[in-house]
Amino acid sequence: MMVETLPARWYVDQGIFERERRAIFARSWMLLGPEHEVAEPGSWRAQRLNGWPIVVVRDEGGRLRAFHNVCRHRGAELVEADGAGKCRLLVCPYHAWSYDLDGRLVRTPNFGEEEAFDKSQHGLLPARVEAWAGLIFVCLDMAAPDLTTWLGSIPELLKPFPLAPDMEYHSSFSLDGACNWKAYCDNTVEGYHLPTVHKRLTAAVDRDNTSIKSFDGGRLVVFDVTYQSTGSDLRGAKGIWFYRFPGFQGVAGDRSFKADRIEPVGAGGMRYTNWSWFRDLSEPERLDSMEWSRQIAAEDIGICETVQRNMVAGVYLTGVLSPTQEGHIARLQQLVREAVDG
Repeated sequence: MMVETLPARWYVDQGIFERERRAIFARSWMLLGPEHEVAEPGSWRAQRLNGWPIVVVRDEGGRLRAFHNVCRHRGAELVEADGAGKCRLLVCPYHAWSYDLDGRLVRTPNFGEEEAFDKSQHGLLPARVEAWAGLIFVCLDMAAPDLTTWLGSIPELLKPFPLAPDMEYHSSFSLDGACNWKAYCDNTVEGYHLPTVHKRLTAAVDRDNTSIKSFDGGRLVVFDVTYQSTGSDLRGAKGIWFYRFPGFQGVAGDRSFKADRIEPVGAGGMRYTNWSWFRDLSEPERLDSMEWSRQIAAEDIGICETVQRNMVAGVYLTGVLSPTQEGHIARLQQLVREAVDG
């Protein structure tokens, strides 16, 4: 039976976006970034994840902790929204309310009548934080499964490959796209577009020895890739590309590991962030690999932006999905419906 796509309004309606943000992203583990950024006690890293301001710290005992980057006094940001540093206290730059690295409120200078004010009831608002393979993840839902459960089949599938702790960190980059996050992820879980959109990638992949499979009820889509030519030069002969619904993806090979975050920034906007690690590659090869990753993401964003413009124009209302090429899109869109419609 032919499957129809989600209606176009699901890609342009701000109300649907807000429901997705709370029903999908708030209940999922979100990639914050590399664990080495908060390796030392007292170190912190702040990001805005899917619209939520988050700060992760390493407390004096070496434990990772995560909080909303929001002072409980008047709501100011405690630290720079996309910053990093080291401290003994988190001190609000507005009125100097200060918090221990475990989130406890310890100082309220010149607040007045402090004997009637219970500091223990005004600590920082916590979030969950866990690390896997040198990556830090944050979750806002205290009832969601732990990170290992959420990752599902990913650790087992990636066992044959070196991951971030086995390689040297290189750099990261971000690209903003004028398209709905689902348009980008629809594109992400199918290989139908590769020959027309990604010329270099198509030349590097042995399509006769590459497969696409889903795991974990369709929440994980995996490309098992065999490379040829420049693909094998930079990544090795074999590799795994994976997408974990809703916004975590990565590429693992013998010579590189890449972790990506896909996040919505509005009904008509998304952001792609990449972090890359390498081994056994020269610096020019590493730079080429980074540029290749940027090119692939830019090509995907570019074609999805044309889709978004036509969604907004109001002529395209719905489409049909190929039963042989786009089954993973059908499942992705079903997951979105189930989460939003409840």
